[in-house]
Amino acid sequence: MRDHFTSAPDWFDTRSDSKKHDRPSATGAALTTHMHGHETAFQRWFHFKEAFSPEFVAAAIGSLGYRPQHLIDPFGGSGTSAITSQLLSIDATTVEVNPFLADVIKAKVSPLTAEKLRSAAADFQAQLQDTPADLSRLAHLPSTFIESDEKDRWIFPRDVAGRLAQYLTCIEFIKDADIQRFFRVVLGAVLVDCSNVYVNGKGRRYRRAWKLNQPTIEKLDEYFGRQFNTSFEDVLRFEGRPRSRVTVINGDSRAALQQVQEPADLIVFSPPYPNSFDYTDIYNVELWMLGYFGCAADNTRLRNETLRSHVQIRRNYEGPVGESSTLERTLKALDEQRHSLWDKNIPEMIGAYFRDLELVLEQSKRLLANDGRVMMVVGDSRYANTRIEVATVLAELARSMGFGRVATKEVRQMRASAQQGGSYQLAESIVELSI
Repeated sequence: MRDHFTSAPDWFDTRSDSKKHDRPSATGAALTTHMHGHETAFQRWFHFKEAFSPEFVAAAIGSLGYRPQHLIDPFGGSGTSAITSQLLSIDATTVEVNPFLADVIKAKVSPLTAEKLRSAAADFQAQLQDTPADLSRLAHLPSTFIESDEKDRWIFPRDVAGRLAQYLTCIEFIKDADIQRFFRVVLGAVLVDCSNVYVNGKGRRYRRAWKLNQPTIEKLDEYFGRQFNTSFEDVLRFEGRPRSRVTVINGDSRAALQQVQEPADLIVFSPPYPNSFDYTDIYNVELWMLGYFGCAADNTRLRNETLRSHVQIRRNYEGPVGESSTLERTLKALDEQRHSLWDKNIPEMIGAYFRDLELVLEQSKRLLANDGRVMMVVGDSRYANTRIEVATVLAELARSMGFGRVATKEVRQMRASAQQGGSYQLAESIVELSI
């Protein structure tokens, strides 16, 4: 007999100011999927766009009515599912295609101790004083990254780039892989704040009057120290937490799920929405500066491993195998409006997006325990005058694939883009599936 599940609400201290870009749906329940708060334990290690809340994952677990043995998240993101599962003493497997974000998740669930981090911090500070600012270690970066006389724009002033080179060298000196990863994640969390750019909308923008207000070495040191202390506080506070088995797979979820053989009681995730966000570009600064990218080919490879939710690169497009009358009508409408779309490949991209999620659902169905459940948080998009009803399409595809129970519930309304008027007209929904 399965154990009855009871959540532990005190494990997460959420102090959220969630009033900015969403509102509850008129048909939605009190359950929230979205999280704006940056003061939640572990979530404050790195700002992740559109992270869903730990409360949602805990509620999804609790809705099973029994204590699950294993949870899977095919789109790990900020690691909400992984850390929530660990805190609730549940084994978990999470897949994340972005290697930096995969390290963020690993850092959160690693068996770090406050004592080891204190010792490592002391050694790090001592080494930082004696390490030369060797800019040659940053020679692989694109030309826009570091200031020079030949450039009109740059992301980092030359002296700050030199300081970053010192940080990276000292991080490499750390022998313990878990601690080295922790320091790398801390540095990654402050890179954009200590640069001339910010990330907004679909890409990187230069700050207003950036040439007059450039970051300094002192700012980098201050922000790094502050972020280290913030993350350290969470390690200290939760040092005695349960140590369930959490496996983090860095890879393309469409293929990586095939590596997983252990059945799951719950498969919970939120895939990228078909809104043409290229998340590889959004995390471009961290990926290049921290050495995950060594050349342009690495960037292209990662882009090709992401869902076909954007048209920033050209890829093969094929539609889903299963049947969805809603998708058929949508693709027809998009094709009729192709002349007014900002990219002529958008109709094909939408079809391929649902094929990608179909592949994920095929593996989810294979891995799902008989009394288990799939819970997806998905969001609609709009191109020209055509709304992409993601939850409806996925529900139809799931029925075509043989899922026995299929249910959808709208939980909030999101703003459309400025081009579409910026009003609340795009639904975010939960899709629940079971065998």
